[in-house]
Amino acid sequence: MYMKKTYLLYGIIVLVLIIAAGAYAFMHIRALNGQLASTTPMTLNTTVQYSCVEGAFTALFTDGQATLTFPGGRTLILPQAVSGSGVRYEANGVAFIGKGSDAFLTENDKTTYTDCVASASNSGGMSGDTGAGLKTFADASKTFQFMYPSMFTVTGGGVGYTLDWMNGSSQNGLVLARVTIPKSYQPNTNFSDARFTVGTSADPDAVKTCLTEGNGNPVQATKVTIKGIEYSKMAFNDAGAGNRYETTSYRALKNGQCYVVEYTIHSTNIGNYPTDSGITEFDNAAVQRVLDGMVQSFTFL
Repeated sequence: MYMKKTYLLYGIIVLVLIIAAGAYAFMHIRALNGQLASTTPMTLNTTVQYSCVEGAFTALFTDGQATLTFPGGRTLILPQAVSGSGVRYEANGVAFIGKGSDAFLTENDKTTYTDCVASASNSGGMSGDTGAGLKTFADASKTFQFMYPSMFTVTGGGVGYTLDWMNGSSQNGLVLARVTIPKSYQPNTNFSDARFTVGTSADPDAVKTCLTEGNGNPVQATKVTIKGIEYSKMAFNDAGAGNRYETTSYRALKNGQCYVVEYTIHSTNIGNYPTDSGITEFDNAAVQRVLDGMVQSFTFL
């Protein structure tokens, strides 16, 4: 009888330990996801600035509703609606949907503001025009900031996790901010576009290979220091179907996450164009100077 009670006691202890371990693991995963998603800017009685592909607007979040104000004075007042994940404000065919710092707006089943990302308030001296043809972007949770030419726009990478947070990644992460240089920056050339990306992932495999792999393969990396943070710098190229992609990637480990600050220049083969087409070789060095300047301005706050 004594042995049966002892075994029963041991069984209860083991069961409690298993439950505790499971709870710890669940909490740890949630903590990682919460850290990765960053602090949601949609807190009560705050005004948040959103920068999107189509332009910018502000959102004032109060008890049970969001007031969106657009350039020109157009205003939408949307009550909060039920959302399975993140937040949703909706009325009369208009829906503002967000998660973390990312959001988008639909009007009558058409997405009118895409890849929106929240930034810190201008009044806080974080985001805004520097007066020198440059703007400063700081994320809403004030984790990082960088400068970029005012002719371009900062956007997000869409709501939720994506493989697109880093070039060639096979693990999910988040696009924290993105700047796209359009083809019109160098018209009548073989320049297609370029994009600057700030991304992060807490995936264990992404963290493990953060400083040693590029585009899914081991690469030779050099150590560089920017604003007091040491990065692994790596470069790799892709080509196919007449297109060329040149990526320069800076990687750092911080708070158990892999952070990437990188840019990719996309161009086409100049040999594919007839000599009388008027298309000339683009100024790669000029594009790189713009992108390198954005990288060198990047700093953790």
